[in-house]
Amino acid sequence: MPTTLAEIRAFGADQPDVILVTGDAYVDHPSFGVALIGRWLESLGYVVAVLAQPDWRSAEPFRALGRPRLFWGITSGCLDSRLNDYASMGGKRREDLYSPGGVTGLRPAKPVLTYAARAREAFPDVPIVLGGVEASLRRLVHYDYIEDKIKRSVLVDAKADLLVYGMGELAVAEIAARLSAGRGIEACHDILGTAYVLRQGMKVPDNARPLPSLTQQQDHASAFMEAYRLYEAAHYTPGVFVTQDQDPGTVVVNPPARVLEDTDLDRVYALPYTRLSHPSYTDRGGVPALQPVQFSMVTHRGCFGGCAFCAIGCHQGKAIGSRSADSILSEAETLRAHPDFRGTIVDVGGPSANMYRMGCTRAEICTRPSCIYPDHCKSLNLDHNPMIELLESLLQWARPAHGRKHVNLFVASGIRHDLAVNQPEYLNLLAGHFVGGHLKVAPEHTCSRVLDLMYKPGFDVFKAFEAKFAEASRRADKEQYLVPYFISSHPGSGIREAIQLTEYLVSRNWRPRQVQDFVPSPGTLATAMYVAGTDMQGRDMTIVKSRREKRLQAALLQYYDPRNRKIIAECLQDQGKQALLKKIDAIHARERKRGR
Repeated sequence: MPTTLAEIRAFGADQPDVILVTGDAYVDHPSFGVALIGRWLESLGYVVAVLAQPDWRSAEPFRALGRPRLFWGITSGCLDSRLNDYASMGGKRREDLYSPGGVTGLRPAKPVLTYAARAREAFPDVPIVLGGVEASLRRLVHYDYIEDKIKRSVLVDAKADLLVYGMGELAVAEIAARLSAGRGIEACHDILGTAYVLRQGMKVPDNARPLPSLTQQQDHASAFMEAYRLYEAAHYTPGVFVTQDQDPGTVVVNPPARVLEDTDLDRVYALPYTRLSHPSYTDRGGVPALQPVQFSMVTHRGCFGGCAFCAIGCHQGKAIGSRSADSILSEAETLRAHPDFRGTIVDVGGPSANMYRMGCTRAEICTRPSCIYPDHCKSLNLDHNPMIELLESLLQWARPAHGRKHVNLFVASGIRHDLAVNQPEYLNLLAGHFVGGHLKVAPEHTCSRVLDLMYKPGFDVFKAFEAKFAEASRRADKEQYLVPYFISSHPGSGIREAIQLTEYLVSRNWRPRQVQDFVPSPGTLATAMYVAGTDMQGRDMTIVKSRREKRLQAALLQYYDPRNRKIIAECLQDQGKQALLKKIDAIHARERKRGR
């Protein structure tokens, strides 16, 4: 898509219909929201220009492409800007994976707010529409862990006209259609999947549910949890609007847009993405975030797991929208023909790879935030056969024929082990053909109390899955291993629970290389727990907030690293766990002897 005025004119247009402004470098790949939304609008006949990582210190770069005829679309990028800029301990990241060459400093601290201000300065009369993950999850009052403050909706702070939450294709298409027909932005306030600020004389929707205001949440931590509880119930109840006073201003959040299914999703993923970063980045090292996903395929969206620490439900929703098998096979053929393709499709999946074509059979009345916790809903379709049929079709396609070389296929996006544990046919197929030696799974913890707070299955389920995966790998005559992911410092996980997890890791000689330290990101139950200091029932719980405590829990998960010995030793001696410390010291001694 065009990134300069000259390129816009080469399209035969005098001005763009829409300018998409992003804090990321421009990558033309469906995993990058600006590319997906831009290509989608382009397919509907609009001229879309991309303004990637503009210099925000003046409005001039925002005037360079001319005045957008319809609206500005503004996003911080693929990640919440706080997560992109800061590590869990609060330190600044040394690399920006979504910038050319991984260079930092190419975006402002708060891109959505800054870009909106500059866009308004450049062309005051052009509507500003916010979108992307950051805007979606910050559509209401939220907690900012870097500032350690409860903040108002980004829609209010950005002084924008409209906010699109969720994946956004249907909402932006409707916004563009109405504005193109000559209607004003105020005519877009009833579009599903959007939020707006009430103006003088505007009426609140009849069935709107009010949430605790900004001031109430700032004054009483319990109100933050109450706001989460009320919004969760509203979000999963069809047709419900939500209002919230921002002091000043009132935000109205419309019900979510419908989930894209077969035909719509197929169309979105068949658009002519080059799967390359913009040519201007070639001499700057490319964009690191592209490499892991360049030759991957999304089979579906959404997740009904409802994990407490995950924001997918708040963003994509819990309903599964799946592509057709023909669409996925067609995309595989497109990847095979790509000039940079080297014979491997690195991932076939979605938020949870084995939820393809699953979902609630009574979605119109379902209000559960999780369909599988604390138990599997009886109305839930958990049939793995569509996924099995898809994978088998891909295997058939991947075989060498007519001079074409064999294509390797992997499932790397992680699976729900609690869904796959009793699916031997799926496990055999996975272990036999789609695992490259290691399979990602996420037990997250070993302690039952912590797992309950996470809305995750008990650890016994993981043990059963581990045994069955090992058996399936033996049948395939392959030596393969699970790569388990664990979270440190999750609400409810105190030092006792952290040590319990370490004891298990030591007993298995497991050495996690990647440890996810809990980050209280917007839109999650775990963040509400973190702020309120209680669970959903109002019961007090352990909350780890100090940098030393967080560092300790992360160190315990990586007990094998000698650099963590001092902080671990102080903790274990204080807790009377000398026997565990002795085992860890023995591991360090063996590693030193091996010269590691």
